[in-house]
Amino acid sequence: MQQRFFVLIMGLIVLTACQPEIVQVEVTRTVVETAVTQVTRIVTEISTTEVTRVVPEEIVLEVTKSPLGSEVRPVQLLFPPVAETAVISERGAELAQALSDATGRRFVVGILDNEQAVIDMLCNAPQDTIGFITATAYVLAAEQCDVQVGNVAVHADQYPWQTGMIVTRRDSGINELEDLEGKSWAVADDTSISNFLYFQALLNDAGIEPGEIIEVSGDSAAMLAVLNQEADFATASYIPPIMPYEERLWEYGEDNPEPTRHLGLPATRSPIGYVLVNGEPEFGGYRLRDARSRIFDVEPEIFDRTKIITLSAPIPNETIAFGADFPIGLARDVVVILTELAGGEACATSLCAADFYAWAGLQMANDVNYAPLRFVQTTLNLAPEEVLNATQ
Repeated sequence: MQQRFFVLIMGLIVLTACQPEIVQVEVTRTVVETAVTQVTRIVTEISTTEVTRVVPEEIVLEVTKSPLGSEVRPVQLLFPPVAETAVISERGAELAQALSDATGRRFVVGILDNEQAVIDMLCNAPQDTIGFITATAYVLAAEQCDVQVGNVAVHADQYPWQTGMIVTRRDSGINELEDLEGKSWAVADDTSISNFLYFQALLNDAGIEPGEIIEVSGDSAAMLAVLNQEADFATASYIPPIMPYEERLWEYGEDNPEPTRHLGLPATRSPIGYVLVNGEPEFGGYRLRDARSRIFDVEPEIFDRTKIITLSAPIPNETIAFGADFPIGLARDVVVILTELAGGEACATSLCAADFYAWAGLQMANDVNYAPLRFVQTTLNLAPEEVLNATQ
């Protein structure tokens, strides 16, 4: 009996010691509370982050913009450093005032460090800018951001373009481009587009490899190198002759570039220093102006003993260009105003001033006339900086 009672008591003690439910409940509650707290915090953080990031992007919108040519948003006339800063400021201000008077809008002058900076501004502010740049810079700007051409400058020779020539001796046996294969070449400026780079591209395109390139100091030296048989051919600047009676300008591709050969008459020197064929233009003759005329005094037979093989294509002069998004109507007005201004007294104190551009006038430009520059750039594979470093 005592033994059974003792076994019963021991069983109760063991049963009581094996009850861990409270521990399990505590653990379960802790896990649930922690999970709920973490989910609530994560949702709040994501929501806050999304709102903060999206809202500023929605309000960065230009609701209103001042009209172009107003006091707060003037038209910008952009110039590279073609002269002293004070000169550009003074002459540019005269131009800006003339344009303001003609259009009723405000124009301001901007002077930049170089032509690439002008191109960058034309591209970055295409609605507000007008650039005064070289033809090569225009070609780059049109390629980079669709800048539009407006006007092209007319120089004192009365032409809106420049051209070069290939000259050789009459007795050289050289009559066409193919004959230049392996021949020595006198070059005055290897950065000149019209007097070197265009001809280099022309020969490359035709598969013609000239011989030695002889560097000389100036067009006159290049002409003398050919005359003295120090080089087989040379390139130099060609300025068309003044035509008889000055009734019209010499026309590229239509008129003979050498009146002496056309008429079979020798060149002569006038009492006041001009080189003439058949007398003064006012009496029916021609006034010669190409590079050979500069050495006529020391070599009066230069025209008789040399000949022109070919001319370069016409290379446009300095150009006025508009940003791609410049208002078309205003651009057309400005082009017309500038063309008329360049023919009047207002130009003498602005674009035509001798210490500024010294232009003789302006004409409306056409983008197709810049094809020769694109031909040079593509054929010679010139980098943008090489194009800008080229001279006209």
